[in-house]
Amino acid sequence: MNTTPAPQPQHRPDQGVDIRDMIVVHTALLREFRLAPDAVRRATPGSRALVRDVTAHLRLLCALMHHHHTGEDELLWPVLGPRLTDAERTLLEVAEAQHAGIDQSLHRVDQALTAWTAGPAEAEAAELVDALGQLHVLLREHLEAEERHLLPLAAAHLTEEEWHRIGEAGAAGVPKRDLLLVFGMFAYEGDPEVLAQMLQAAPPPARVLVPRLAPRVYARHAARIHGNRRP
Repeated sequence: MNTTPAPQPQHRPDQGVDIRDMIVVHTALLREFRLAPDAVRRATPGSRALVRDVTAHLRLLCALMHHHHTGEDELLWPVLGPRLTDAERTLLEVAEAQHAGIDQSLHRVDQALTAWTAGPAEAEAAELVDALGQLHVLLREHLEAEERHLLPLAAAHLTEEEWHRIGEAGAAGVPKRDLLLVFGMFAYEGDPEVLAQMLQAAPPPARVLVPRLAPRVYARHAARIHGNRRP
């Protein structure tokens, strides 16, 4: 069980664009996909209502992951690639290949989730748990490499406007009904300074209310899905 926020790297102006908001997103996605197999195991012997809730949770995670990578494919890699050396572009090509593998893994999860939702029997649950486990392994490898190699290059070569465009596209892809929940996922381990920056473009009331409400929304959600308000 996690009880304290993970330490976040500090940003200095001489490091270029502040890319820590993407690390906050990565941390939340990795945590939730790591916890996902146990959520399925909890729901399998339980009620149809819990199966329904876990299914909605997993579909939200997969949609967030797909939208996150689509944003990189459309707004990050095409802008960053031409500004890199040949050696650096090789790292970008590796990341793009990893995106393709993760897309295939997401498709497998989607198929397994559909089968499990239709009839959450032991075989369907086992396939879904295995698919989620494979996805988490691929995702962890990709995000760790991206944070180590590509985000520092993005910080060095992108403008503030170009970087903010990626964040704005990501926020626009979250359904309004899920905004508090998703921000609560980010806030669970996110740096408060970075979280405040992520809300800078929001109306003043939202900048005050969201940091107060979102963690409570996520805690209730986590209790339902993971059996623990602090998973």
